[in-house]
Amino acid sequence: MPIRGFHGPVAVLVAFITLGVVYGVWFAYAVFLVALVEDMGWSRSLTAGAISVVSVVHGLSGPFIGRLIERYGAHRVIALGGILFTVGMALTSQVQNWWQLYITFGVISAAGIAMAGWVPFIVCVERWYGDNLGTALGFALGGVGFGILVGVPIINLLVEAFSWRGAFLVLSAIGPIWIVPAALFLLKLPPVSAPVNGPVAASTDDNVASGTDSPEAALETPLYHDWVLHTALASPRFWLAGGCFFTGACVAQILLIHQFAYMVDQGIDKTESSFIAGIIGVSSIVGQLFWGRLSDRIGREVTYTLAAVFNLMAVVALVYLASILALWVAVAFAVCVGLGYGANAPIFPATSRDLFASPFFPTIFGTLAISGSMGAALGAWLGGFLFDLTGGYAAMLWVSVVLALVSPVLLWWAAPRHANPAPAIR
Repeated sequence: MPIRGFHGPVAVLVAFITLGVVYGVWFAYAVFLVALVEDMGWSRSLTAGAISVVSVVHGLSGPFIGRLIERYGAHRVIALGGILFTVGMALTSQVQNWWQLYITFGVISAAGIAMAGWVPFIVCVERWYGDNLGTALGFALGGVGFGILVGVPIINLLVEAFSWRGAFLVLSAIGPIWIVPAALFLLKLPPVSAPVNGPVAASTDDNVASGTDSPEAALETPLYHDWVLHTALASPRFWLAGGCFFTGACVAQILLIHQFAYMVDQGIDKTESSFIAGIIGVSSIVGQLFWGRLSDRIGREVTYTLAAVFNLMAVVALVYLASILALWVAVAFAVCVGLGYGANAPIFPATSRDLFASPFFPTIFGTLAISGSMGAALGAWLGGFLFDLTGGYAAMLWVSVVLALVSPVLLWWAAPRHANPAPAIR
């Protein structure tokens, strides 16, 4: 366990601010979407496709980013992400065609967000906090919720004052002003230790099996007992954890993305629906802090199961809203869904570290994080598909109930509460 001094808290603070900035821009794309449709005359689906590209690039880049972190350090990867973010934002301000938007925002900016995003910052925080990791991640990743809360109104003001092109140019300054210098001068990491259980000499039985007959020969072929990507991929607990992340992210996106349209369809005013979105942002921050701390005390499985109850209560609130149109029911939904969603941010990476602690954790976690990204992408699409297919919300809500029940079951099977020793490899 490294001595944190003030470097651990500084890493958490830098993570909070930077994650709030980059993901605030991502989630504020709804503001740009309206402006782009009005100014460029593109269809809503074509313009919204850029954010789908962002989701795919962000998710699939995880293993590559993990490998870069292992080779060059998280702080350099974050700084490079800040540069890509700046380039992507500046180029997006000049687009004339939809395909240019897909490249500049969907690929370049998304790569910058990913490299200055949650994978490298989780590694930064994880390195300093061997214990109380859930608590530390709760504070660090609370920046995402804060960015969602304040990013939309701020970016809306920028668009109104400078147009969408000017807003993108203003946002491009975030890289050189904050992301790059914060990464290079504020972030400090403890040295990476050698494999925690190796190298160790092979046993006599191993020598016989391998055809060697001396301890000296055994020392020439050491065994390592640390998780690497290919051994993690061979572990059933990797896939169970991935299944939990996939289903948990899927149900969260179904409820978060489609709640605004649901409430408007039930007769709630759009202004009041926007107010509900703000409550979700606040309650998600509270959830991240609370669940992260609780998971360190009573375990990831119990904590995540309690959070799943709030997702179920959110579905019940939506059903109740259809029969009794009352603002307090909508507020109850917002509080419940924010608390339920808030468990994902600290518990997913903490579970990953519990299961696969290793000097090679960045690549393992970057790969495992794909499941959450793909679940989120599916959830956003699935809610709309089920509505179009059935003409109502009942199917969407039933699917949400099933996912909310299945996700914690998969986490119990993955069992981060139990030790997960790595197999010996040469």
